[in-house]
Amino acid sequence: MQIQHLTGKDYKVSQWSGGTTTEIFIWPEDADYATRQFRLRISSATVELAESDFTALPGVIRYIVPLRGGFTLTHPGCEAVKLAALDTPYRFSGEIPTHCVGKATDFNLMLKNAEGEMEVCGVTAAILPGVTCLYAAEGAVITLENREYCLASAEALLIFSQSATAATITGGPVIRCHGKI
Repeated sequence: MQIQHLTGKDYKVSQWSGGTTTEIFIWPEDADYATRQFRLRISSATVELAESDFTALPGVIRYIVPLRGGFTLTHPGCEAVKLAALDTPYRFSGEIPTHCVGKATDFNLMLKNAEGEMEVCGVTAAILPGVTCLYAAEGAVITLENREYCLASAEALLIFSQSATAATITGGPVIRCHGKI
């Protein structure tokens, strides 16, 4: 098992039409979001406009949850989805038009030709084969393999594992993203 403690200095920040995006992890190593050449991307974004449209991402499965604030997402012909801070993450296809109403800071998992999942965890988090990201929404202590990792708000543990195990969380909440890579 390989574990990396990521902090703000490890992230890549960029502008988008409605705010900023902080890229926490992208895979494979030579991946490039701008050209849509990636299999897995974990990021956090600020939505600073009262209304905005998400970038179309054909072939990408998206998971999203607000960290702070909240918003309502609408897709043509579908019922609106209202999300508050740290709700159950919402999964949707990146190719369908997505309109957002509300200001928030959100957390995202994007999968392209890859399998994965995202959830908000309180006490324990499953570490599965592949890559798991444990992101501290408000700061947390994560115990994994008899070692404690103290994470400040917006810090993450990136865990590459070939077998399943579990992490214990004190504080929190923590957002867990997993991808089979």
